[in-house]
Amino acid sequence: MADDNDGAESVLSSGWLSPRTLLHKTTKFVLNAAHGKTRSLIPTSDIGTVAETGVVDWIEEAEEDVADVKEEAEQTMVVPERDVLIGRYSEFVVASGEGRSPTPPGMMRLSRSVPPRRRTAYKVPQLSSHTIEPKRRPHHGRTVFTMLPVRVVGRIMEFLPIDTMLVVANICRIVRRAVHLHGPGTQGMAGDQAYTSVGLHMWRVRVQQMGWRLWRERQRGRERRLRVRVPQSHAMLLEHICGVKDEAGILELLASEPDLVFKALYDNMIGDYNAFSTMNGCVPQVVRDVDGKRSAAAVAERLDQLLWFARGRFTNSADVTNMRLVSAADRFEAEYQAQFKHAFMQGDCERMQGCARVLEHIRDGRSCIRILVDAHPLFSSAPPAPYAAVLANSDRVSDAHTFGAVLSELDSLIAEHAQVVHAGLPGKVLQMSAVYCFVYELFDAKRSGVALRALQNMYAHLRSMPVAGQDVGTEQRRDVAPDEATKDIVYLSTVASIVSLLLDAADKWSRMEPVSLPRELGQRCVFSAFEDVIDEYVQLERRVIERAYEGELAQWATKVRNEAMRDSASAPESIDTSSHKGESLRLVNFRLRQQQMEEYKDRVLLLVQDKLQIMDAATAGDGSRRRSSASQKEMPRRTVVGDVLGHAPVSIDLCLNMVLTNRDTIDRLAVFASAPSDMRLRDQAQDAIESVFCVLLRSIGNHVRPAYARIVAELKELEHSVMVTMQTDQSALAQLEQQTRSSFICAELRFFELIHLCDLCVQILEIYFKSFMTAFIDEHDFLNTCNQERKALERAVDDSVAVGMDCVIEIIMRQTQHIVDTEQHRADYSPSSNVSLTLTPTVACTRAVQFLGESTVVLQSMTGHRQMRTVFLGEIGVRLFYVLLEHIKRFRITEPGGFQLIADLNLYYDWAAENVDPETLRYFTALKDLANCFILAPRDLRGFLQDQYSRRTFDGVMRSEEVYDVVACRSDYRNIRTQVEGHCDFM
Repeated sequence: MADDNDGAESVLSSGWLSPRTLLHKTTKFVLNAAHGKTRSLIPTSDIGTVAETGVVDWIEEAEEDVADVKEEAEQTMVVPERDVLIGRYSEFVVASGEGRSPTPPGMMRLSRSVPPRRRTAYKVPQLSSHTIEPKRRPHHGRTVFTMLPVRVVGRIMEFLPIDTMLVVANICRIVRRAVHLHGPGTQGMAGDQAYTSVGLHMWRVRVQQMGWRLWRERQRGRERRLRVRVPQSHAMLLEHICGVKDEAGILELLASEPDLVFKALYDNMIGDYNAFSTMNGCVPQVVRDVDGKRSAAAVAERLDQLLWFARGRFTNSADVTNMRLVSAADRFEAEYQAQFKHAFMQGDCERMQGCARVLEHIRDGRSCIRILVDAHPLFSSAPPAPYAAVLANSDRVSDAHTFGAVLSELDSLIAEHAQVVHAGLPGKVLQMSAVYCFVYELFDAKRSGVALRALQNMYAHLRSMPVAGQDVGTEQRRDVAPDEATKDIVYLSTVASIVSLLLDAADKWSRMEPVSLPRELGQRCVFSAFEDVIDEYVQLERRVIERAYEGELAQWATKVRNEAMRDSASAPESIDTSSHKGESLRLVNFRLRQQQMEEYKDRVLLLVQDKLQIMDAATAGDGSRRRSSASQKEMPRRTVVGDVLGHAPVSIDLCLNMVLTNRDTIDRLAVFASAPSDMRLRDQAQDAIESVFCVLLRSIGNHVRPAYARIVAELKELEHSVMVTMQTDQSALAQLEQQTRSSFICAELRFFELIHLCDLCVQILEIYFKSFMTAFIDEHDFLNTCNQERKALERAVDDSVAVGMDCVIEIIMRQTQHIVDTEQHRADYSPSSNVSLTLTPTVACTRAVQFLGESTVVLQSMTGHRQMRTVFLGEIGVRLFYVLLEHIKRFRITEPGGFQLIADLNLYYDWAAENVDPETLRYFTALKDLANCFILAPRDLRGFLQDQYSRRTFDGVMRSEEVYDVVACRSDYRNIRTQVEGHCDFM
């Protein structure tokens, strides 16, 4: 609601009209519209409607302008002649018939002239020195107040005096439609039954003008909650008039019947308010006497109610009345303030309480509270020795330990002031306000509070700490930081630990006797001292963690480059010269390797939970744990867990160190995020927490992506090597093939190990997020930056895995195709008549299946996710099917060769049955069944194909053209072609 009012004032009070002038002219035109004298409140021009909004007036102009508007001004109408004779249209005159259509019999044409007018506009912000000329266009009838939107009509009503607003709302037809549902003055109706939403909002704004605050409280992950804050004197008056005591009841009234709330308050206070218009500096008698003599406390309460009421400026003479009201209230308050101060100087507690009982009803008793605070020796120009010692100690604060000593002295002063307040002020509310005011002064920048001075001295000392290597004095040798990074960490940790100390002190103030300070108010005092440094603090946190991550990643990149240079100097004699020294490719147990990897992952995840101190939900949400961890300054970590590989492509140590460093940073920021929800400092800390977590996600991504890029580049190089191998002469082919296969199995193993390590990194991040970050971030908020960065990291990893798997599958297929192309001879499927059949798979088939088995065993063993393994093996199966399909088309197959082909396809089918899913297995089943066409007699071939189509063997597997191409590979197909294709109804 408050935001809407601010927006209204900014719209209606632009730089081209002062608010007072705008209100005066707006009132004038609203009244004119109520009496039908004006035509429009918004001018029209050749420029358009966006830049022309302004208040316009009708003024007399030159004769040439009168001619332009004369036709518009004259209105004519045709009415029955009988109605004119009886006087119903006495204000009209008979119009001339020249230039018009003839008047029907029994009718009469009447006209009524309106004074000539012209539209003029005031200065427009976009065109500061340009005068907008009126657009010459014909007007049909009157242009009235309806050109304004309904919400603008309601907004205008909010700035009128009450009596004027009621007159306009009841008389003006357009305003009446915008505000009322059934017309004004409807008996027995009020609130939402009598007013539109615009009308209800108009009355709510009137109530807010009396100092009521109506707003929607935002809470992360929750729906906004409507809140209201009412001046204490008005709350008591509302309870007396309406019987409403709590916030929920007030909100209910404002939602349904804001007009009744305002009218009740207005009727109760307008009489006393108007009484001040004739008084000058004194309280009118009517305020002092109502149903007998009023007490001083009742007069003070009434004055406070009228002071809040005067903020609305509801009358035309509000300026003069408000000035006299404030003068009378100041004189009344000063009288009892002087008595309170005199009693305080004499130590008369009973008299102090008597005066405070009056002063607490006007302006919330701030005058007597200010007397007690200003009179405290700590704030005097020459404080006594004990208080001077406190000030001296605050100037010597350099770290958390010395600040803790000063804080202990301040706790004693607060307890001492609470005793004075308890003796001199009545009521828990006033006493609590006095203690709060004193504590606030300790942290207030305007008064140079002791606590704030101590914090500023500590800031200066920590930021000026010398770094090793700099020329420093002898007295500063003890406080030398080894480097800039350590200096920044010391500063950040010290500030966070001091905030934790102050929050613990606020908890102690909430349990203080005899007067306690609510925890929220104590926290407000604490966090107000850090409003000036929070911007620099959160920026430094970001810089420190970004610099730390960049250094770690650069160090890891250097290590990887050095290892690559060493490995390139030695020939790859085994699967991995760094981690499998002396092992032959055939001696590697891939399943044992997978088991070791799973055990390593379990061990790391348990260690992660231990390092992150993951506890149950009740303990994890405790702010005291975060305060204690925020004050810890841990040394830079280097080794947390060992790598399962000697030269792992991704460092789990590095990832875990990043997470723990991020946890420490967020622990420090979390103490600021515990501030009250309406403080700017809390929002800044929350944004910094999200930003720091996003830095972690991006840094992990920058660590993982290069590892995938390196392995993918290696796989693409091997893919190129396979193409080179296919073009090599037969003399060096065997040795080159063996070397290529070994290199491929080695790269394939490293690729799947990389998948495991990256999956472990993602699991560590997920554990960290679920157990720690959900206290600050709603995991279901898909618009949150952190959730978007998480999804981006997961997509990047998945895309890298997909690219690498595509390279692996492509290498497997090219190597398999190379084997069958080079090892398969034409005589295998078209043997001579003198060669006996063995019905065993050919050498090409045996070697191809052997290579497929060697390649897929790594995938089956090193892929822990069954779904991913099924997808990858299914893709290999489908691609192998098409390789075999194209391979068969290269041969002319005889009947004996058909038996040999069936033997080969049976072996391929056995491999597929062990590796691929049932859906993919259908491809190999269809191909094996189709191979029977090579051993059938020509007369049975057509019936065989019809039977296969009737059983839908080839549905979703092969097109009819592909079936025909396979059948056409029979060596005798040219002779039997007519028997197969004649009147073909299935191919």
